[in-house]
Amino acid sequence: MGFIEKNAWFCFVAIFVVFAPYFYFSFQYPVEHVSIFFIAVIALVILLAVFHAINAIATKSIRESGGAPQADELDDQIELRASKCSGFVLTALVLVWCLAAMWSVPVESVSNTAIQQEGAASIDGFVFAITSAEAVLWINLIFAGIVVSNLTYYGKIIASYRGISNG
Repeated sequence: MGFIEKNAWFCFVAIFVVFAPYFYFSFQYPVEHVSIFFIAVIALVILLAVFHAINAIATKSIRESGGAPQADELDDQIELRASKCSGFVLTALVLVWCLAAMWSVPVESVSNTAIQQEGAASIDGFVFAITSAEAVLWINLIFAGIVVSNLTYYGKIIASYRGISNG
């Protein structure tokens, strides 16, 4: 298994292991577990930094001995395809999020006299009523889309390398 594939495997597993508990708690108690986000991010940064440092040192010693090939065009193609697929997934999830948010936001009509002030123009208005728990839930949903997009990126890299190595 090469350097890039090892990185992809570890990133995929680390993101899943760190953010699965985060989303489990944040979707159950959206407001109470906002601080867990910072713990999850710090844990992910530490995990990835330690692994990448160890992997880079190990791979450098292998490359110096001549046992591992340098990155080539195929590696670049795999990363480009993974980025493209991840971008499509993120775009689709953001569009679904936007549509769901537009349809589910409670809107209350306000009479013209309630919003009319001295010297203000006469317009019909709407009041958007979103609680903080709903706002945090929607923020977590869009963040979940970003996490799923990253999992798609690393999963596509893993699948590409596994497909190549298996024939």
